[in-house]
Amino acid sequence: MRAHRVDYQWLAHVWSIEKTLELRTKQYQEFSTAYAGMPHVVRPDGAYQANTRFSLYRWHIMDPVRFRQDLAVTMQDLGWRAGGRYLPAQDDIASTAFWYQSEPHADFPKLPARDQLEII
Repeated sequence: MRAHRVDYQWLAHVWSIEKTLELRTKQYQEFSTAYAGMPHVVRPDGAYQANTRFSLYRWHIMDPVRFRQDLAVTMQDLGWRAGGRYLPAQDDIASTAFWYQSEPHADFPKLPARDQLEII
């Protein structure tokens, strides 16, 4: 069976993150709902050349992503250049996934060694 692939390119628009920009300050604003939110925004303080950072969540309770065997999710990190061109970014992105699983199940494979998990 082939892995079910989900395209999350629409993610920010679905969450309406662009609507959280406060018109007066042009800053992202925190928001929280039952199924999606941006509860934490770190704004640059002027001391460093830092970008705005934020934390997001999305719970697929009402619209689950179903799969039978495999699930592959790809996150693409893009910013913007002048003229509306894409800018491949190098941000720190972390993700956590939860799933429901029927019992009994086969043993999970052994995890790779710590050095094999390093991303350079």
